[in-house]
Amino acid sequence: MADFNTHVFAAAAAASLSATICTKLLNLPVSTALLLSFGGTIGGVLPDIDLKHSVPSKILFSVFGAIAAITWMFARLGDFSVVELWVFAIVIFVTIRFPLWALFHQFTVHRGSLHSLAAAMMFGMLSAVVGEHVLNIASQTSWLLAGFVVTGVLIHLLLDEIYSVDFIGARIKRSFGSALKIIDMERVAASCLILFVCLVSWFWTPPADEFFNLWRNNDINWRDLLLPGYLQVRR
Repeated sequence: MADFNTHVFAAAAAASLSATICTKLLNLPVSTALLLSFGGTIGGVLPDIDLKHSVPSKILFSVFGAIAAITWMFARLGDFSVVELWVFAIVIFVTIRFPLWALFHQFTVHRGSLHSLAAAMMFGMLSAVVGEHVLNIASQTSWLLAGFVVTGVLIHLLLDEIYSVDFIGARIKRSFGSALKIIDMERVAASCLILFVCLVSWFWTPPADEFFNLWRNNDINWRDLLLPGYLQVRR
């Protein structure tokens, strides 16, 4: 399997390039480009949250805890004092970062159900829901974020499969095929849970019409936006 630095670098590079293209083509604000780049990079390490005591797992649960704490704090800003808000926020963060993190790893194994295309779809659905209902961003931006997260996850799975092949020794390692799979048939309960989360999340996702309308703009001149003038072939 690829190491943490390889996953981060590959996902960040692909996400940054894709965000730049989307920003130019769709005339997106810089803040959206940064959000998409961040989402793609996070997606590139998401499958490794099932690796106990790994750097990605600790970082991601810390990020999830911080987002949950800050979101709750600002949502209840008028209901509590500053001290109460911060105490509850710290409790939320600590609960997600430690007990929930430990509980999560009691029911997961590395390269299990989270290393699958079904899990990639689940992460994408959840990203769209978070974008719409937590970050309060536009529907089309929420779906763009979901697409970047899914792309990051797929890059992670593909890298794991590539690193499962020893090109020098011309042999395939035992781990080949354990990352890029449609669904984990060895852990049926976990796979069913992933599919259930996908189904429930679908009902909370934003409308997709505005997202598809973004790409139906016939006025977009792909050549002028993507290539410098001296490389364009004029007819």
